[in-house]
Amino acid sequence: MDKIKRMEIDLQREISFIVNTKVKDPRIGFVTITSVELSHDYSWLNVFVSIMGEEKKIHDSMQGLNQCKGFIKRNLKERIKLRSMPKINFVYDNSVDRGIRITKILEKLDKDRNR
Repeated sequence: MDKIKRMEIDLQREISFIVNTKVKDPRIGFVTITSVELSHDYSWLNVFVSIMGEEKKIHDSMQGLNQCKGFIKRNLKERIKLRSMPKINFVYDNSVDRGIRITKILEKLDKDRNR
């Protein structure tokens, strides 16, 4: 496993901890950090998040996360030692929603076929 991949695993774990235990923004709902992508020069970090709820809750949670970037970055700097902390970008990951939708469609097709 290369150095970037190990760092991504550590960053994902730490950001998940910070978001779920230290961030107190009421707009942020049930957020799961699904993956992270760190640039090779450590200058940026894409954090992919899955959010449970309807469209408004997702929008509010993304807004809250984007406003908490500085807080998350400061806490991350205390927990992980890097020469320079990357710029954090939160990206909504809808793969969980798509998976649930596909499962429901498959279950419906299976029920229709068994009739």
